[in-house]
Amino acid sequence: MKARTAACTVLLALVAALTACSGSDDSKANPAACKAAMEKQFKDAMAAGDKAKSEGRPDACQGVDDKTVRKYATEIMQKQLGDAVDKNLQGLETAQP
Repeated sequence: MKARTAACTVLLALVAALTACSGSDDSKANPAACKAAMEKQFKDAMAAGDKAKSEGRPDACQGVDDKTVRKYATEIMQKQLGDAVDKNLQGLETAQP
């Protein structure tokens, strides 16, 4: 149950990052640095569990458009969910009739 709460908190932190205003100076945009910062923010929030707080859009995402940030958030969540499912499935034994 705590894992679900932590995952929800982390998701809310990423959504908060999407609602922050993006910078207008695209010349300073660094999408790779933005994604790396979002991944770190996500991992930190997962480690914090129930105590995770919304940090908003990482500074590295200044100038990166909202569509790209949403894409990164989706990719990060899909990877996390996929990894969690894979981990849980490895622990299951196949029942034979």
